[in-house]
Amino acid sequence: MSRPQNPEYADPVIREPSPASSVGSVYGPDQTASSDSESQIDQPAFERKWEDRLDLRRATREEELADADPLFPRPSTAMEERVLSERIVRNLRMKVEELEENELFERTMLRGSQAGLEEQTIPKDVDALIFGMMGSPASRGPSAANADATIAEGPWNQTGNRYEGGAASQKRTKGKGKSRK
Repeated sequence: MSRPQNPEYADPVIREPSPASSVGSVYGPDQTASSDSESQIDQPAFERKWEDRLDLRRATREEELADADPLFPRPSTAMEERVLSERIVRNLRMKVEELEENELFERTMLRGSQAGLEEQTIPKDVDALIFGMMGSPASRGPSAANADATIAEGPWNQTGNRYEGGAASQKRTKGKGKSRK
């Protein structure tokens, strides 16, 4: 009897695992130290040995700082008192600065983008837009007047013939080159 197959819960592909020799894995002899062999050392001693070797039982820096006494020792001299107060004030200023930066960041994130609220200042006149991007002729310097005289003819040059495109551009090229007979 066949049951309908749901594609979300398809049967897994079942096949035999590949033998190690077909994958190309060749393992060398066991390199476990004789002191770590099960006949020499029991499991808890082995674990303790490697925990000590890897410093797994040692406290981290964060744990040491958390365990430190939060109270400052009383200074015995005026110089120690001044150094201690300067250190405390410096740490407080750094903490206040960090909190202000976080506050500014959070306000910026909660406010969101203001791009849609800004006034659009794009001119509708194309000539005004182009001249606005190029700047005024006085700001371009004295060579601006000479540059207008050396601009080649084309659609970018408003003083020459206007570019019409299409048939007009074909008329210009007519008669040039070899003619077919």
